[in-house]
Amino acid sequence: MKGIKGILIGVLIANLGFSIYNWMADEPSSGAFSPQEEASEAIEAAEGLDLAALTSLVKEVRGGQELERRLNEEGGINNLDLNEDEQVDYLNVAEFGDFETKIGYSLTTEPEQGEKQEVAEVLIEKNSDKAEIQVKGNEQIYGPDAIYNDWTPLERETPPVAATAQAGAPPYYPGYFYPHPLWMSPFGYGYYPPFFSPFGVIAMSMYMNRMGGYTQTTVVRGSNSHIANSPKQVQNPNQGKTANKGIKRSLKNPTQTQKQFQVANKSNLKSGGFGRSGAGAASPTRPLSPGPGAGNRALTPSKPSSGGFGGFSRSAPAPARSFGGSSSGSFRGGGFSGRSFGGFGK
Repeated sequence: MKGIKGILIGVLIANLGFSIYNWMADEPSSGAFSPQEEASEAIEAAEGLDLAALTSLVKEVRGGQELERRLNEEGGINNLDLNEDEQVDYLNVAEFGDFETKIGYSLTTEPEQGEKQEVAEVLIEKNSDKAEIQVKGNEQIYGPDAIYNDWTPLERETPPVAATAQAGAPPYYPGYFYPHPLWMSPFGYGYYPPFFSPFGVIAMSMYMNRMGGYTQTTVVRGSNSHIANSPKQVQNPNQGKTANKGIKRSLKNPTQTQKQFQVANKSNLKSGGFGRSGAGAASPTRPLSPGPGAGNRALTPSKPSSGGFGGFSRSAPAPARSFGGSSSGSFRGGGFSGRSFGGFGK
């Protein structure tokens, strides 16, 4: 009996040792993503343009044309990729209202040719010696009540570097309400200004880190009380513009047609719904605390409108670029440094 017990004990010990060896040899599963893996994973559309950072950017510019230029610079606040082609979407700006008391900027993009989707609306209203600012995200992309606000002096304290350094810079407006032609972007799907070259999306962790350094601490979540109570109304020409096709990113409040398109294009569908939130990525609509495609061929330039771009070119999408942390822009105390504005006409 003692011999049998010894054999059984020996077998048990051997099995235990074999199990421990296999357990230690297995590679541990990890939920972490490398920057390349994270950038290619499906993320929510809303994570591609941080509304709080957009509010900060609006405080720096004083016109729709300048805003469009800044939104489409590599290394800026735009990481939007609605159609999942791994290229950052070009954002168009339409300026509306009047330059005496209240103006607005409508940000749109074309995820597919002929399909326009509004991304966000910006309202700026004069209030004594201040400019009240309110940024509202499109409901399909950001869900309801994705609103941020801040205020800033009506006029710039100092001009941007590019405005004084280059003759080809866009018109320099010292204040939001300085008389000027309202900017209506002439560009569209595959037709971009000379300064723009398609660039790749970056990982969400890198993007959110960049936005954390850019967003000013005075930006707060919620509507601007002055604008909310103002009797002055302006008409947004792109209000309600919705792309029925082309958007593959997960939307917070998609229309029925958008849902049908995403079901038919299942590249972004993950278990549990339309796409997934990026692993460990913060939402760009996070609360903030108050406190201190046809080949490269030139097109015949159209006659630019007053204060417009100096013609445009058609560019095929470029391959996704490496995103090793460098950018073509530099930060300055919560913002970007002045950039070259070449390629514009007056």
